[in-house]
Amino acid sequence: MSGDIGIMPSKSVSHRAAVCAALAGDGEVRGIGRSLDIQATCGALNSLGFRCEFSGSLLRAAGARRTPAQSRVVECGESGSTLRLLLPLALDGIPTKFTGKGRLMERPMKPYEDMFTGLGIEFERAPGGIKVLGKLESGVFFLPGDVSSQFISGLLFALPRLNGPSSVILTSPLESRSYVVLTIRMLAAFGIEIRGVVKNGRECFEIPGGQAYRPSRVSVEGDYSHAAFWSVAGAMGGGALLRGLDKNSAQGDAAIIDILRKMNADIEWQGGELCVRPSRLRGAKIDISQTPDIFPALAVAAAAAEGDTELCGGSRLRIKESDRLSAMARELAALGADVRESADALYVKGRGRLSGGSVSAHADHRIAMSLAVAASICEKAVIIDDAECVRKSAPDFWQEYSDMGGVFRLSDEVR
Repeated sequence: MSGDIGIMPSKSVSHRAAVCAALAGDGEVRGIGRSLDIQATCGALNSLGFRCEFSGSLLRAAGARRTPAQSRVVECGESGSTLRLLLPLALDGIPTKFTGKGRLMERPMKPYEDMFTGLGIEFERAPGGIKVLGKLESGVFFLPGDVSSQFISGLLFALPRLNGPSSVILTSPLESRSYVVLTIRMLAAFGIEIRGVVKNGRECFEIPGGQAYRPSRVSVEGDYSHAAFWSVAGAMGGGALLRGLDKNSAQGDAAIIDILRKMNADIEWQGGELCVRPSRLRGAKIDISQTPDIFPALAVAAAAAEGDTELCGGSRLRIKESDRLSAMARELAALGADVRESADALYVKGRGRLSGGSVSAHADHRIAMSLAVAASICEKAVIIDDAECVRKSAPDFWQEYSDMGGVFRLSDEVR
C-alpha cells in the first residue's frame, strides 16, 4: 500500500471544540469531523439545551440556550467521550438520563459515581442508561488519574461556569495526559483559565469560578491516532505522504512518529507533510500507557517487524469499545502471527508476513482498521466482520483504503 492521504480532523479536538463552542453560545468550529462519535456529541449538546448545527465541515453554535425541559434523555451512541465530557454539564437540577449503544454503559463510570453520590447528587445506573439529578457546586473534587482522563476534562468544562473557585485533585498518576492538555488548550481558546499545580505531592488543577466562555472561531487539526494506520501501512508497503497534521500538536498520539522511528521506520517531515518511506521494521519495547489508541496499529507493525516486540502498559485497553488487548492477540493469531498477551502487554514475534483468513472486528472501529491494514502483509485474503463499524471514528476509511491502493469488497459491491 502507498499513497498521498489528507488526514481526517482530530476526533479528540473536535469533541472539545464542539463543547466549548456550545458553552460560549456563539462559536464556529471549522474542519470538524463528522464521525458518528462527533455527531453524538453535537446531538447530546442539543439535548442538553444548547444550539449546535452542521453546515458541511463547519459547526456553528449560536443563540441563547433553550428553555430547560422538565426532564431529558441524552443519547451518546457508542461514544465514551460524549458521555464523560458532558455528564457534569447535565448537573443543573434537571432529571437527565444518558443512554448509549454497544458496550458504552459497561465502560467505567465509577469515578463520577463515587464522587457525585458523595456530594449528594443522584447517580443511578438504570436499565439502558445512567440517571443523574442534582446541581453541581464549586468545591474540591478528587479523581483517579489512571482510569480515563475524560473524567477530568468533563469537570474542567463545567466548573469554570460556577460561582466559586474549584480544584480537581488527582489521587493517582495521570495517564493519557495529552488529552487533558488538549482540553486546557481548547478552553484557553475560548477564554477559560485553568492552572495546573502540585500540592502535597499530588497533581491539581485550579479553576477560578465565575468565568464566561467567550465567542471564538477555531479550526480542527488532523488526527494522529488515525494517521497511525496509514503511517504503519506506508512503512510496511510502498510509503505514504500524510497531509493535514500539525507538527507542533499536543495530541499524545503524535508519538507514533518517534515510536515508528524506534522500530527503524524511515519517517520525517517534509515541510508541512509527514513522509513515510518503505522501511524494514524491527521489534522494540514500547510503552503504550499514554497512547492506547495507536496500540492496534502498532500491533500490526510488530507483526511485520523483524524480531520481538513488547507493547506494555496496556491494562486500560481492556475497557475500550472492546477488550483491545485480547482482541488484537486473538485476531493477529488468526492471521498467522506469533503473539501472546499478558494482563497489560502484548508480545509479538515478528514474521514479516502473515497468512490471512477470517477475523472479527469485535464491533470496534480501531480493530477493524488495523486488521484491514494487516491484510497488506497477508498471503491470502482477509475477511473482516462488521467492517462498517469504522464509521464510529472514520467514515471515509474505506475510500482512504482504496486511495492507498487497497482492494476490497464491501457487502456486495467491489471497490
